[in-house]
Amino acid sequence: MANTTFNGPVRSEGGFKTVDKNSTTGAITDGLVINSDGNVYTDSGGHIQYAAATGYGPADLIVGKGGSQYGTADPYSESATQLFPLGSTLVYGNNVYRYVEIGGTAVTAGKLLQHAAVVSDHANMTATAAVAAGETAISVETGGTDLTLNQYADGYLWVNDVNGEGQMLRVKSNPAHDHSSDPSVVITCYDDLATALTTSSQLSLIENPNTNLIVAPATETGALMGATVIDMTADYYGWAVIKGPAALLTVGTLVVGNAAVRSGGTAGGVAPATDNVLQEVGDVMAVSANTEYSLINMNLG
Repeated sequence: MANTTFNGPVRSEGGFKTVDKNSTTGAITDGLVINSDGNVYTDSGGHIQYAAATGYGPADLIVGKGGSQYGTADPYSESATQLFPLGSTLVYGNNVYRYVEIGGTAVTAGKLLQHAAVVSDHANMTATAAVAAGETAISVETGGTDLTLNQYADGYLWVNDVNGEGQMLRVKSNPAHDHSSDPSVVITCYDDLATALTTSSQLSLIENPNTNLIVAPATETGALMGATVIDMTADYYGWAVIKGPAALLTVGTLVVGNAAVRSGGTAGGVAPATDNVLQEVGDVMAVSANTEYSLINMNLG
């Protein structure tokens, strides 16, 4: 049947379906289904994807391991190549996961993960020139550390002091930058600047918080971004759990029903909330002994 274009609403009492016909057997398989109650579903899940375009960055939500047309969104696997945009959200059963990249050191299962620390030379930078509201390209004066091409793509540029302070924009791109040649570099953002900047404005950069993740150090240098559910290889891609039950390294004596927090003594572990005042991870569901793995109902999302 040829494509048909309608002008006005299309109505059906029994709902709508997209189907796939087997070229050999002729068997029909339902794809996307909108039932008579208006509910949308597929047999394998669903993928809501927003591709990057002028004015906004990409965003992905996947429901179910088989919910993406690009491949199986399996939280118990990893890959050397990137399969989904970093930061994509996977909802699977009682758990929520984020798609991440591990940094240069492998991380075993059941360990808390932290984002890469802010580069000191890329913090508290002054604006090169005044920038009017509505602009997306902002020139800043860096410190002594160079930038690699798109190092901050899908990360964030925020105004930390003086004119325009409190604003945060999602970064689209940055060029490779040699500070010794010129300290100025233009950061291009997806989002428009809401409040104008002056040359007194101070700005800082942070990489995409889901890239170059490290096992959460005992002396924290950033916030938690989730936890590994499998042993993950250095520089590989996979899923970190952020909400729901997870087996995590136990440090000290946890108590069922009490809060578990980031350990201040053992990298990647969780400890009783009475031990320190570090970031809360979730509530204890089942306790195992020190150095074993307890079940924590995570709530980092």
